Amino acid sequence: MRLVVIGVVAGFFSALFGVGGGLVIVPLLLLVAHWDERPAMATSLAAIGMTALTGTILYALHGKVDPSYAALVGLPAAVGAVVGAALQQRIRRRGLSLLFSVLLVGVAIELLLSPPRLSESFALAVALGFSAGILAGLFGVGGGILFVPTLLALGLSQLHAEATSLLAILPTAAAGTWRQSRYGNVRWRSAGVLGLSSIAGTEGGILVATSLPEDVLRRLFAVLMLGVAAQLAWRGRRA
Repeated sequence: MRLVVIGVVAGFFSALFGVGGGLVIVPLLLLVAHWDERPAMATSLAAIGMTALTGTILYALHGKVDPSYAALVGLPAAVGAVVGAALQQRIRRRGLSLLFSVLLVGVAIELLLSPPRLSESFALAVALGFSAGILAGLFGVGGGILFVPTLLALGLSQLHAEATSLLAILPTAAAGTWRQSRYGNVRWRSAGVLGLSSIAGTEGGILVATSLPEDVLRRLFAVLMLGVAAQLAWRGRRA
């Protein structure tokens, strides 16, 4: 039952913010279900593939998904996810968690002040996509936490960035899950329960996202990033 609730909540926030759901699944598996870190992160990657696919289809019906921009950040991220999953097995994550927290705080402050702009720097977008993939492999998130700010900086609106981020998450989650399964970290049955349950929350998240003004949605996303940064810093300090 706990997995079902976690899945529904993850689906809602995934569709609302375009982040795949791992930012919800991983902390709840750790704090509520009392899982160890590596299985929680690996299983999250497997589950958010289903969540992101559902959100992508529903957003596509609203005409909000841009496949070319999704490929621009998502394909490099798939490579990065394999690298991140390999690094996860070899290094301590305390320092990485703290550094990631600092990065999230910086991006959140930028979003609260004004939407970032990359001046159509596609090379930088590819580099950020690769970095997002590494974070996906390391922490079991889909990469949307960096995809969305990157797509905003390339000129997409908040809603289009979030919708396109979900499509970009698909190759990232697939590559990371494949690699994590090689290490034996994925609990497939639990991933199925989480992924299928998340579908119930996805439609609600999209309805809320499409009804909110763009600036409100952007600021809510920034607040989410600050909350995740605080949670990661707390875990890194306790590690």
